[in-house]
Amino acid sequence: MTDLQTLVNAIPDAQDGNIITSNYHNAIKAALQAIAAQLEGAPGAQTVRLTVHPNFLPIAGSTAWTVTLGVATSAAGNGSNGFISLDLPDGATIQQMVAIGAQASPPAKGFASLLVLPIGGTAATTLILIDLSTGGIPFTLTGSPNVPGLTASALKEMQIVQNSQFKYAIQSQVLGGGVAINAFQVVYTTAS
Repeated sequence: MTDLQTLVNAIPDAQDGNIITSNYHNAIKAALQAIAAQLEGAPGAQTVRLTVHPNFLPIAGSTAWTVTLGVATSAAGNGSNGFISLDLPDGATIQQMVAIGAQASPPAKGFASLLVLPIGGTAATTLILIDLSTGGIPFTLTGSPNVPGLTASALKEMQIVQNSQFKYAIQSQVLGGGVAINAFQVVYTTAS
């Protein structure tokens, strides 16, 4: 790519009485695109970190999470299971999920998953799986897309939000008490 100074130098100087041509506009546009590319890494691309309150809905036949303002706590002894619906922009590419919370000692077994479900069904595919039992007091655990058995290109395709075909959710299940979830963060990039 042409360096930024060359593009700025290509912008014609304005002179009284001269007609502004497409050359003026195009030179300014090229310089602005180069500046944007240097500032953001790619023209129009943006990385977004969506913070999600752990307002778990119960799953039938399971013990619900105790949800208060800012935290969800697993039930003592029985553990908890629930899900949160996600509203992600169409065409975004899911990059990672972060679980933020605290774990009692000894740690309880559990997971948090970002799920992709077909609109007309309930057969979920786990796009991201975070093992909560590895967390401490407090914890910040990060997971990236990984679906065993999928090719790299199929995984890349699954990372792209397609609201016309799929719905998205976070499910968290813990076997035993002592786990508190403060928030989830879903990191995605938007297209230009």
